[in-house]
Amino acid sequence: MSFKEKSKSRTNDYEFTAVPEDKRKSYTSLTIVWTGYVFVITSMMAGGGLALGLTFKDILLVCILGNVFLGVIATLISIISSKNGLSFALLTKYSFGTNGSKIASFFVPVVNLGWYIIQAATYGHFIALIFNLGSIGEGICMVSSAVLMGVFAFSGIKAITVLGYVSIPAIVFLSIATSVRAIGMYGGIQNIFDYTPSAPMAISTGVTAIIGTWILSSATCIADIMRYAKSTKEAVLSSLTGLLLGNSLMIICGALAAIAVNNSDLPAVLLSMGLLIPSIILMTTNIFTTNAANLYSNSLNLSNSFNMDRKKMIIILLVIAALGTLTRPYEIGAFFTFLELLGNVIPPLAGIIIADYFIINKGKYDSLNNAKFQKWNILAFATWLISLGLSFAIPFGLPALTSLISSIIIFPILTIILKKSKKQGGVNYEKI
Repeated sequence: MSFKEKSKSRTNDYEFTAVPEDKRKSYTSLTIVWTGYVFVITSMMAGGGLALGLTFKDILLVCILGNVFLGVIATLISIISSKNGLSFALLTKYSFGTNGSKIASFFVPVVNLGWYIIQAATYGHFIALIFNLGSIGEGICMVSSAVLMGVFAFSGIKAITVLGYVSIPAIVFLSIATSVRAIGMYGGIQNIFDYTPSAPMAISTGVTAIIGTWILSSATCIADIMRYAKSTKEAVLSSLTGLLLGNSLMIICGALAAIAVNNSDLPAVLLSMGLLIPSIILMTTNIFTTNAANLYSNSLNLSNSFNMDRKKMIIILLVIAALGTLTRPYEIGAFFTFLELLGNVIPPLAGIIIADYFIINKGKYDSLNNAKFQKWNILAFATWLISLGLSFAIPFGLPALTSLISSIIIFPILTIILKKSKKQGGVNYEKI
């Protein structure tokens, strides 16, 4: 407890405590941070992938369906985090116990750090290619990218918000402008709607692709942002704005670029149009806003796992990330496979939290200071393992989605069967 009090005095990011009511932020600030997180090249690439197998009308349909589902999950997590003012890591204490929470909150940053390294390396590689800097120059660019992106995370949520206010208008303008140019290159909007894909895919496959792209962040990282919401309503509206508008925009822009010029990489499209500076601006703002929020979320989770000050944790993460970029992870297929595997491991954590809060605890948690916790909640870990088993055993659908839904169903069933107490904690309590 003394360590946490000391940490609280050194930081304003509340990695060990709830965000005070007087430190909560407006809908606009929340939306800027969350939308900045959502605006990422990955969504554009997903849109480009959809264009290979779907008509533009079908792309619009799967975009709506996929983001509505993501919005439901994000809304549930946002309600829990905003009502309690707690990060995802601290929320796991209620369902996994104080010791169990350290394990549960460890897996999220492992995946996020992997993607942080990939995106920092990709950006450094992009800059080196543009200016023809060679192998050594590329290494310097990649390491520098990893460190510079971390500066905003080190400074906290205020710096990330400022970054969003500066970056998001540029991203929106350049994305829309590029899409308009792409439509013109293809002969007009009617030709876009008349487009026929070369390798048709099922609508369900397209929806699954969209859900798979953002299920991790919608189910976990969003809590670290929405805990700052002044009200549940603002948290919900902000989460939906980022997904239904922000994520949809990125997917549709990527799809339009792929249809028009057979390339879903918008910076590459800009370069092909001879627009060097806009390409650099788009890539910079796009990756910096996502990676800053990414590392910020990582630091909160790992501070809980290792009981360490958030800023010290960020320094360690930046060293790891900088060295990691030198492996050129964007060229390593096995690295992506590993991250995808871990991506299936994490969604059940959110499902367990959702079930614990809304079903078992009837939509109310005791405050962090007054709650009594188990050291370990075996039921939560049993649910986690069963859900993972089902995600790999069921031969259809998206494994991450299967594991998330399974965990929401299984956790309360196990609790009822074993007649666990409805009061949080149950057997061995320890005061925080």
